Amino acid sequence: MIYLQTLTPSWLEAAASYIDSSRTITADQLTFSASSVKNAALLKVSIIPASVMRDSTPLTVEITVAHDVSIGQGGDSDISYGVSDGIRFIGFKTCDKGNYGSNSPCFGIEGLSGSSLTFKRHEPVTPKPSESFYPRQFFFTLKLDERWGSCYTAHDGGFLRTAGYNNRLMVNKGLNLEVYKEDKGERVGIKFIDVTVMQDA
Repeated sequence: MIYLQTLTPSWLEAAASYIDSSRTITADQLTFSASSVKNAALLKVSIIPASVMRDSTPLTVEITVAHDVSIGQGGDSDISYGVSDGIRFIGFKTCDKGNYGSNSPCFGIEGLSGSSLTFKRHEPVTPKPSESFYPRQFFFTLKLDERWGSCYTAHDGGFLRTAGYNNRLMVNKGLNLEVYKEDKGERVGIKFIDVTVMQDA
């Protein structure tokens, strides 16, 4: 185990390397409101410092995020979670319930990291489950050396999307957890984020 941390609202407020100013915080929720920037970074957290790992080190990252269901169920809340080496980002975009008519609850996304996510490429938005409730939690797995990821939700007794990425992260540059919004008006309420990084055998 290389990294294991539950990122609570108070932990993120104190320790995030970047946190967007559109936030409000309570003991059990970090809420990001609408802002003036599209594709804006909401959070960045340093997981592994630069020069600690070799680029060839096989790493698996597991991320669990718990959301305020009322926001994702009733408003615009398209939020991307993943990791970056400070240059490239890979992860998954989560969609609000309003998109479930045509979109999966989550699908792979990658691009260039920064104050906003640019040069984005995403996986197909389907297939999608038959159920359309907004889930309380999303579970992501990213295998960095394989450029592969998965997203799991509770739909249909267990719904799984996988993704293949063009970009391979250079972990010698360090590894950051990063969270981005889609449009200016997106909102999200984060209850917690669990992050685990493991070195594969």
